Amino acid sequence: MANASDRHQKSERATKLVGVFELLAAQHREMQALLEQVLAADGERALLWPECRRQLVSHERSEVRELYPVLRANPATRALADHHDDEARQLDAVISLLNTLPVASARWLEVFRELANTVIAHAAEEEAQLFPEAQQALGEPYSVYLAGPVLKAKHAIADQMVVVVASSTPADSSLP
Repeated sequence: MANASDRHQKSERATKLVGVFELLAAQHREMQALLEQVLAADGERALLWPECRRQLVSHERSEVRELYPVLRANPATRALADHHDDEARQLDAVISLLNTLPVASARWLEVFRELANTVIAHAAEEEAQLFPEAQQALGEPYSVYLAGPVLKAKHAIADQMVVVVASSTPADSSLP
């Protein structure tokens, strides 16, 4: 994880992100902290995973709903949007897989580590390459404007997701 984190710090120094891109970069840092917290939690993973999943999914879906259609409409950024969609589908597939596994299992932890590494690398790539290119193509005023709709969508999506304490086994119904 240190390599992705190092790239993340370098990307911050290389380009001053504004508006929606600054917002999404801040969310990336929050998600990295959540991912690291889940990895370090051992017995608390079942309690932390639902909120981590909620934040990951609401972030990704708000990007897909509000930002990437704008990028897809611009010929200069269309390929960036297509690339992002592929990665978003992969993220959804891994989260779906995690939801089928017992949180206390070694397999769940293995898949979660892969997810954490993928998310951190994805964030670093967005911040180092995609966000600066998109910000340049959209211009600073529109980048600033888009922060509102993206944040509103993230909150709406997160509010729709029910946070339920994950059990250590899929069949365990003893937890609320």
